[in-house]
Amino acid sequence: MNGPVVLKSYKGVLKLILDPDLNFNELLKAVRDKFYASRNFLGSMSFVIDIEGRVLSDIEEELVIDAINASCDIVIGCIVGKDEEGADRVRKLAESASERLIDEDMCRILHGSVMDKKTIEVEDSIIVLGDVNPGSSIVSRGSIIVLGGLYGSAHAGAGDDESAFICAIELAAECLSIGDKVLIPDSKPKWSAVLKSAPKIVRLNEGEITISPLNRVVMEKIYESKKIQA
Repeated sequence: MNGPVVLKSYKGVLKLILDPDLNFNELLKAVRDKFYASRNFLGSMSFVIDIEGRVLSDIEEELVIDAINASCDIVIGCIVGKDEEGADRVRKLAESASERLIDEDMCRILHGSVMDKKTIEVEDSIIVLGDVNPGSSIVSRGSIIVLGGLYGSAHAGAGDDESAFICAIELAAECLSIGDKVLIPDSKPKWSAVLKSAPKIVRLNEGEITISPLNRVVMEKIYESKKIQA
């Protein structure tokens, strides 16, 4: 790798590749220097931070994020990398949806989290680069992909589209709806800053809302569906 810290940016995701062997204090300095040097380029956009190359403890991860916050003005919507395989599935799904839908004006990308009990309503599918916080909601006539935690409510297929789906890196929703079907999860939502849960997908199966892990078989079905075909 070229230097102890490498930055790559694509579609609202900021990939941070860290040297696996460098002393951690030296690594923190390198992170600060890298983001300070890139501050004008990065601006104040919201990014999903994708950490690769080095396994960090929760404390080390917090220190890295603090170093980023102290060096530039970006907004960190969420962090992936704890569950690399699962997070990669969600990233690929979002990339596929955005690449095939944006050209047809059929998808929207929301940079940042939904908070303060706001409701976002869109006519098309939507990719959220952040969290949907408790009390907040997303309503879409298409599908909803949350590259973060879904802790509020999500209503996909609001125009009675039963092929729509909801996908999130961490799913602890207050309420889930697809078409005219509604599911209120039994467990109380848990709001955590660091994503640790496996990505989940919410779909209709024989007229009932089902929640299942996002795996390769599910992704292949979504790729083949009319929802994201060009």
